[in-house]
Amino acid sequence: MGASLRRDAVVTLGADAAVPRRPRLVVAMVLGLVAGDFARDAAARTGVPPDLLQFWYAARVLLQGGDPYAVIGPGLAFDYPYPLVYPLHAAVAFLPLATLPAAWAHAVVMGLGVFAFSWALMEHGSAPLVALLSVCVWHAVGVGQWSPLLAASIVVPPLAFLLAVKPTIGLALWVARPSWWAVVGAAVLTAAAFALDPQWVGQWRDAVDRAVAQARHTFPYRAPVVMPGGVLILAALARWRRMDARLLVALACVPHTTLPYEMVPLFLIPRGWVQCVSLVAASMAMWWLVSLSLPHPDFYATVLDYTRTAVPLMYLPCTLMVLRRANEGPLPVWLERRLATAPAWLRGRSAGQSA
Repeated sequence: MGASLRRDAVVTLGADAAVPRRPRLVVAMVLGLVAGDFARDAAARTGVPPDLLQFWYAARVLLQGGDPYAVIGPGLAFDYPYPLVYPLHAAVAFLPLATLPAAWAHAVVMGLGVFAFSWALMEHGSAPLVALLSVCVWHAVGVGQWSPLLAASIVVPPLAFLLAVKPTIGLALWVARPSWWAVVGAAVLTAAAFALDPQWVGQWRDAVDRAVAQARHTFPYRAPVVMPGGVLILAALARWRRMDARLLVALACVPHTTLPYEMVPLFLIPRGWVQCVSLVAASMAMWWLVSLSLPHPDFYATVLDYTRTAVPLMYLPCTLMVLRRANEGPLPVWLERRLATAPAWLRGRSAGQSA
């Protein structure tokens, strides 16, 4: 019986172990190429430009010495449904792709995003790859969002260099895994933004004001924690040492448009086939409920419906997953020393430390 238990333990640990480097790289590359081709085709076929294309256009305007905030929005040169509400960092980060055709620039970013996100998912075995079947990931690829690329920074720290391009989700990801890559990236992108356009902050604020006015002062940024049942997500703080717990709570507390693509980072939380498949199924149920069942007269109502629905279907299941794990994880040496006299229930333990 003892031998059987030991074998079971090995199988359990192996299921969550990282996929070996070579097959991990091959699988991630294949998935990235598939996603890039899908994104290019979607950008070529649809008449509505994917979200990333506003940054492509903004980068091209910057190269010509213009003001991107003055030419992106309803009825402007780049006729987009909303003004450019991102800091200029996003356009600066897009400069290397500005000379590519729009569809190809979109394909490159989304292909790299899915490649990096697939690599990150395989940090805990092959089961998390089912996240690529979720509504959230393919919504991100289809509309052109940074989510897969930024989420991968949880496992691939150098990618945190880009967190400043989307400050809301970027802040949540930084809280989950503080990194000097993010600090340096923010500094470099900020310096480049001011070098290219010293007046960009005022122009950005004006664009945000126009977006809020367009939304009739109901711009749909909400933190999931303030929605019905959302306060229960804070229970994950009991596992504060864990990166997945900090990620979950930070995402819940940062106001953002909780559309499916914003929930891509949540798929770094499940472990094993049951949890991974369950969260993918929950994402599909969320999409079905909001898209086909709930009344949503405009975009803003749709966003709020997603926020309300995401709490019970996405955030609370992730909270239960986190609470089933031990409060363990690495901390800086100075913080470990300060916690040495704290109660055991609060202190938790370092990874690999016996209880």
